[in-house]
Amino acid sequence: MTPQSLEQLVQKIHELQTLMVTVATGEARIQEKDDEYKQLYMEVSLKLEFLQNEGFNVDNPNSFRSLWDWYNYWSAHLATYALRRQYVGELYEKVLTSFENTLYKHRANSMSSEELIDDLQRRLGQMIPEPQTRFKFTINSLHPKIIQRCQQQFELGQYDDAIFNAMKTVEEEIRDRASAAPTDVGVALVSKVMNPNQQPKLIFSSVNAEQEAAHSMYRGAIGSFKNPLSHRFLDTSDPIKTFEILGFASLLMRMLDDATVTPSSSNGV
Repeated sequence: MTPQSLEQLVQKIHELQTLMVTVATGEARIQEKDDEYKQLYMEVSLKLEFLQNEGFNVDNPNSFRSLWDWYNYWSAHLATYALRRQYVGELYEKVLTSFENTLYKHRANSMSSEELIDDLQRRLGQMIPEPQTRFKFTINSLHPKIIQRCQQQFELGQYDDAIFNAMKTVEEEIRDRASAAPTDVGVALVSKVMNPNQQPKLIFSSVNAEQEAAHSMYRGAIGSFKNPLSHRFLDTSDPIKTFEILGFASLLMRMLDDATVTPSSSNGV
């Protein structure tokens, strides 16, 4: 953690608060600001998670992943503009106070990065050990091949590319594991090597209905998330939806890792 990165985090939190107040007081429409908010929300969440992983006693106090989530809350619980402004002001109060006081001390005393970290840890308090059963799901929790092919695009906000690469990675793994030809692609490849009615090359279950379910799931994944991006730009802007799709692709990869490959098949694979 450097002074510059802490200042950037503070700035992004203030930008988030401004967006929340702007839509909650009628100054802007949610449709106009939601993409900007979700991008900022993801950036702030990742930075706060990084601090937590580094041992800082800090949590993300904002559970509203979209401005529509925020709308559902304020419309039910905060009747006036004043109450909404107060709520937003108090939402990040604890972390902002600690961050801004540390930055003020740094500017006044020219602290080193190590001194800044020590001061911030003191202000935030000691990290409370978490139960060993609690699991933090980050992009580094995904299948290694998904991380390798998608992490850079995801972190750069190139969400169409991240999704396309994820599903292309799944397709490539299917082809490699089944020893299929390079010309076998898309949903046709999936059916060729997974269809339970055609002596499948990749076996997920000895139960016919479960094999068919896996076959349908892979067809749906490739057809829904890879094929459209093969033909046109979708301009995906939602980092949370993108992350969930990458998580789905990671699950598909792990299922392929566990699948049984039959030694031969009559379907030409």
